[in-house]
Amino acid sequence: MILYRWILVAVLGGLLSGVVHAQTDDSEQEVQGAMDGGEIPRVLTPARLDQPRSEVPASVTVIDREMIEASGARELYDLMKLVPGMSAVKVDGNVPTVSYHGTMARDDRRMLVLIDGRSVYKPGLARVVWNDLPVSVADVARIEVTRGPNSASYGANAFSGVINIITRHARDVSTTTVETRHGNNGVSDQRLTSGGDRGDASWRFTLEQQHDHGYDDGYDPDYNDDQLYRDDKTLNRTNLRAGWDLSPRDQLEFFAGGSSTSLQRPPDDAFLEFTRYRDFPVQRNENAFAQLRWQRDFSPRHSLKVSAYSQYSDSREKMDLCANPVTPTSAPATGAIFFTRQMREVFLRKGNIDDTVAALGDPGETALQNKLSELDGSNAGTFCGDFTFDVVEKRHDLEIENTLHWGDRIKLVTGLNLRHDRAQSETYLSGTAENYSQRAFGTLEVEVADPVLLNLGGFWEKDDINGEFFNPRGALILKPAQGHSLRAVYSEAVRTSDLYEAEARTNLTADNLTPEFEQNRQKWLGWTTPRFFATQTSPGDLEAERIESRELGYYGRFGTVELDVRFFEERLRNLLSRGVNPFTFNAHDRERVDLEGWETQLSWRPVPDHLLRVTSSHVHNEASINIEERLSPRDSGSFLWRFDPNRRWMVSTVYYLAHDYNREGGSAVPLPYERGDLVIAHRRDLGDTRLRVEGRVQQYFEHEPVVFKENRYADRTHYQLSLALEF
Repeated sequence: MILYRWILVAVLGGLLSGVVHAQTDDSEQEVQGAMDGGEIPRVLTPARLDQPRSEVPASVTVIDREMIEASGARELYDLMKLVPGMSAVKVDGNVPTVSYHGTMARDDRRMLVLIDGRSVYKPGLARVVWNDLPVSVADVARIEVTRGPNSASYGANAFSGVINIITRHARDVSTTTVETRHGNNGVSDQRLTSGGDRGDASWRFTLEQQHDHGYDDGYDPDYNDDQLYRDDKTLNRTNLRAGWDLSPRDQLEFFAGGSSTSLQRPPDDAFLEFTRYRDFPVQRNENAFAQLRWQRDFSPRHSLKVSAYSQYSDSREKMDLCANPVTPTSAPATGAIFFTRQMREVFLRKGNIDDTVAALGDPGETALQNKLSELDGSNAGTFCGDFTFDVVEKRHDLEIENTLHWGDRIKLVTGLNLRHDRAQSETYLSGTAENYSQRAFGTLEVEVADPVLLNLGGFWEKDDINGEFFNPRGALILKPAQGHSLRAVYSEAVRTSDLYEAEARTNLTADNLTPEFEQNRQKWLGWTTPRFFATQTSPGDLEAERIESRELGYYGRFGTVELDVRFFEERLRNLLSRGVNPFTFNAHDRERVDLEGWETQLSWRPVPDHLLRVTSSHVHNEASINIEERLSPRDSGSFLWRFDPNRRWMVSTVYYLAHDYNREGGSAVPLPYERGDLVIAHRRDLGDTRLRVEGRVQQYFEHEPVVFKENRYADRTHYQLSLALEF
């Protein structure tokens, strides 16, 4: 049945493209990115070297502009479905999760994402927030994904892999484009991109807004059976890239941008025992960055690059809550007990929420009982207030990188990096935490003999919180024939604790209280800053998460066919897998995951106007805790076919498969994911203006939720239509 659907998608696209082809003039055909069997494609990311794919010490997936257009993706995370072994779905409502090999079902903390060399991995609450990335899909030139640990090149947190998003150079955009997209499920997008050049200077900027309803058939049964799951989102982003050719040997580039997001959030289950919502929460994030990069080419064999950036993010989720009375028969004011100093003192002695709540019935807790009786006999009314989950994160980074070629056999990359991270949060840190780090890295490639390459890399780093680490990598690459290589790679990597994991001291503080409590905070609550009774503190002795990876791989180029195969065995230890939130801080670094399996990716261009790309992955995941398995499908893959009958038309079909999420772990139910997309685009010149019309249809073949029960679409068919004018 799965194969039948796959073939059906391809045949449907073929029939439609045949119709389009019959209606056009063959003389207008234009070759778009033809793979002519000549030079092997080159990549930059794995070893920080410009290398042909056959010589890199890793498995690499490249998603170029041609594939991006064929996918029809409107969000960056959706492109990651084209990467073998990558899980890319909206697990937490309107918050996408991208995870290589599917470890961690929420808030994946184990993969580094770069945009033009700038890390978007947030230092306070370690994570990559895909909604906040200030880059439009239309501005992406290519994405290079290093599959496997790469801390040897990029340091801690390049734990399971690196996604390097490379935007279009300012010189590549010399027109203005206005685009609008609409579809069912509330999709409404607008974009403006403009660029130009003046002699040695060039620039490009983009403004974009996106909106959709998220999953629209989910309910929150723990709160209200009539309440639809709340995951609408609105994203706004801007991005600027400018470049100057200062001299024939010097290039200077400036990057800047930002984003703002508004996300509906469902009620927090941890609060529902103690409170009810007067108004449902909305999370608002604001982000900004500025980056400067200078490169000098001393010669074709020697270059120096200096880059510096600063970035800022502010995330706030506001909740308007009223405390539930202790029992149905007690006075409304008794709910205020959960925010009193007396109950906080009991929690500090008991150490957990359950025992503290049980103390409400313990006559031996004199101070707590007196306060509860006082509230029960009062006419203070219901305790209500505003609560905010807040965190402001800042990073300043300076890096120097030197690349040197000695003859034709030796290449060396060395570099130094200084970084300052700072997080401020009353909710998570009760103040401010900082971390200074210093790092040095190097990669040496040596052609030992004519068919044999040796690649050695290492990254040393030391920071104030985690101490000192060294991440090594060694690779032996055998090239038996032109365009073919066999590789054996061993690498180690760490994920170090973020500022929150290392220095957590949580407090949920109430503001804007109802009048009686606002005017008499000390009297009714025992303190002038009312806080929820539970507080969590980091043990301060967490070890870094560690991974050891062994890989055997093959890369081959057969004329117009390109093939990459990876066999891997990975051992993850000291994992921090359990919840670390203001209600429960299970900071145990004792979990483990063992992964082994294989991945393939094949690209074939039978003729210049056809592109066929197939990926597949088989992963065996054995974990000590279920949360590390829920997002890890045993088998997954993708199929993409693009046909350009001429310069005016593009037709593509894409198929995604993941069987099965939630396949392990007690009560978890296996959940399949199958989706087929059809994209048809038409371009037409209208004088000096070019019109582009694109239609996209998504068909979900399975009517199952995505990983968690609330993540379900009401309609299995989604459609979008976009119109763009370029002038």
